Amino acid sequence: MTENNKDIALKAWEVYQGLAKGMGESAWKIRSTFFATAAGLIAYTYNSSSPILYLLTVLLCVLFFVLESGYRRLQDQYIDKSIAIERTLNDFIANDEHPRFPETIGTDVDTPSWSGLIKLLALKRIIFWLPYLVLFLLPLILFLFDIKKI
Repeated sequence: MTENNKDIALKAWEVYQGLAKGMGESAWKIRSTFFATAAGLIAYTYNSSSPILYLLTVLLCVLFFVLESGYRRLQDQYIDKSIAIERTLNDFIANDEHPRFPETIGTDVDTPSWSGLIKLLALKRIIFWLPYLVLFLLPLILFLFDIKKI
């Protein structure tokens, strides 16, 4: 690997790191917006004695889950690209004669797919999906049992 290739790989790694960080920050903003909205809507619904609004929280839960999962899947792709560049840089540091260099370096990623969504539902990603599951089931239970302020 030439010095120029190393510089290109290092710059690409920095770009991927920045993109992954940006996607992660956006996902957390989506999540915090949903939590605040859901909590407020549940509290309002309880006080308004109109349990049908609980179903709006369920709908919002699904919409925000799909939105955040799209950001998480894009973030995962940038992390994978970053790892490939890290392997290249490690080979360069180890003075490998034939360092592994990714076939392409670019910011293009695959469109998030439903199969990628299934991967986010793995047990190791419980911190991602469990809060959504709770905030999906809670208003549903409150609606089914007609819980409201007396």
